[in-house]
Amino acid sequence: MKLQFKPSEQDALSSIVARRVHRPYVGGDWHFHKEFELIYFLKGHGMRIVGDHISNFQKGELVLVGEWLPHLWRNDERTTKDEVVDFIVVKFPKVLDGVDLFSLPELTHIKALLKESNRGLLFSGKIQALVHKSMLKLCKASSAQKLISFLGILQTLSKSQDHKTLSSPNFSIPKEVGGENRLHKVINYISANYAQNIYLEEIATVAAMTPPAFCRFFKTRTNKTFSLFLNEVRISKACQLLINGEAPIKQICYDVGFSSLTNFNRTFKNFKGTSPSSFRDGYSSFRRQNLELIS
Repeated sequence: MKLQFKPSEQDALSSIVARRVHRPYVGGDWHFHKEFELIYFLKGHGMRIVGDHISNFQKGELVLVGEWLPHLWRNDERTTKDEVVDFIVVKFPKVLDGVDLFSLPELTHIKALLKESNRGLLFSGKIQALVHKSMLKLCKASSAQKLISFLGILQTLSKSQDHKTLSSPNFSIPKEVGGENRLHKVINYISANYAQNIYLEEIATVAAMTPPAFCRFFKTRTNKTFSLFLNEVRISKACQLLINGEAPIKQICYDVGFSSLTNFNRTFKNFKGTSPSSFRDGYSSFRRQNLELIS
């Protein structure tokens, strides 16, 4: 798989594409497109990559991705066999049918929100709750009502600062697809093999580069070292397992590729600021709240 440019989705009856998707598995190619994308997960969990940010996503997550920003949501077929992913995706261009709607003075706050989304924005559960019903209605709305509902959602998002940016300021939107294809090949290999030891020589071979050249390439593209990125993937997967299951922490440690519990606990705390057990306990209320909201 490789980084792909996705052409615009056409809808003869609307400038905005809004649909609700049910499927057992989500995880195509890392891609980018000229539209903004607002995605809201009602069910499902897995890995999220936005620019150079990697973490885990859960049901209840609401993210706004800016135009041209590479992104990928992926779950694990091996651990989600009986789970259906349910999400709403909204795609919209900067210019709607030849009109730069967001240049109107009444929409100044929305314009600022869209500019900020060039790094990806993750909204809090509080904000997600405010737009939950509107997102559901948007998928079924038509004609002028769709546009009105859409602007209402963006207005709600733009009025709050209760969100965080995902990709780092140093991440550059790809202009040379060839190099990004190589990077995505490396990311795919890490995603498939994070539970095993991955040596520098091995991953450099995947990229068809010498180890020193690979280290420079990877640091330039992601602003992270390979070892740091690999640990991010492993900790991200551990978070997913801690939130969604009851497996012993020692088992999770080995399942995500760590060879010792001591190293796992230390690395987890470095990334999350807390221990694995405290992290799991902290998400117990989160799971109940989202279950109540979505049901």
